[in-house]
Amino acid sequence: MSKIAKVEIPLHVGDTAEFTKTVTETDVYLFGGITADYSQMHFNEEYMKKTMYGTRIVHGILTFAIGCTASTKIQEQVKSPVPSASYGYDRLRFIKPVFFGDTLTCRYTVDRVEEETNKTFSKLEIFNQHGEIVVAAVHILKFFPLEDDK
Repeated sequence: MSKIAKVEIPLHVGDTAEFTKTVTETDVYLFGGITADYSQMHFNEEYMKKTMYGTRIVHGILTFAIGCTASTKIQEQVKSPVPSASYGYDRLRFIKPVFFGDTLTCRYTVDRVEEETNKTFSKLEIFNQHGEIVVAAVHILKFFPLEDDK
């Protein structure tokens, strides 16, 4: 069993970062083009007028992806001297629909630091302009040491 090289994790319980973005029709069309997800939910206004939403909605994964920016923002905020990589997300939930033109505020809050595994566990919450939570997840971030010059 290999030993984990320890790093000094630059984040602490309670550290928070936020990121805000208005989701545009262009964002949705570009995301649809990248992923080939052309669901009527996102692209067919007439179809969606007949649904409970009454209009097109933004891809849940696009909303989530916008929120992931907050994990980068918190590392920039603390000027992280060590690299990290996303280890995954737990309990990802799409709670409410996001509509074209909604302004999202993504809040990232460190809940737990595991020094022995070089991981942090943080709450990712995404709110619309009405303060309603639309997406929630727990993000696991794994830090690793820089390699020595060879």
